[in-house]
Amino acid sequence: MHEYSVTKSLVDLCIREADRNGFKKIYRINLAIGKFTGFSADSINFYFDYLKEGTSCQDAEISFKEVPIAIRCRSCNRESTIEEPMLICPLCNAVDIELLTGREFLVESIEGE
Repeated sequence: MHEYSVTKSLVDLCIREADRNGFKKIYRINLAIGKFTGFSADSINFYFDYLKEGTSCQDAEISFKEVPIAIRCRSCNRESTIEEPMLICPLCNAVDIELLTGREFLVESIEGE
């Protein structure tokens, strides 16, 4: 359900940016979503289809780019990419981990006219 609120914020942001830049319509929103967020592209698309009706986003599609979870181990000082959001160094099994990427939820660009 947290996808509803982030999708609502996304639509609101895109409408504001369309107004600010003189776009009559938006046709593509390029998003980068970190794997650590747990956000589902399917759920975001579901809510987006509902929320975009009657707005400058009405004909828009979302393009998703998944950002992997990258960590740095403070024990062995090496960087790794992990598949699951379990903050354990796959190289030395330490838990003193710094999360480098994977929490992103950002609009990389909005395309419109």
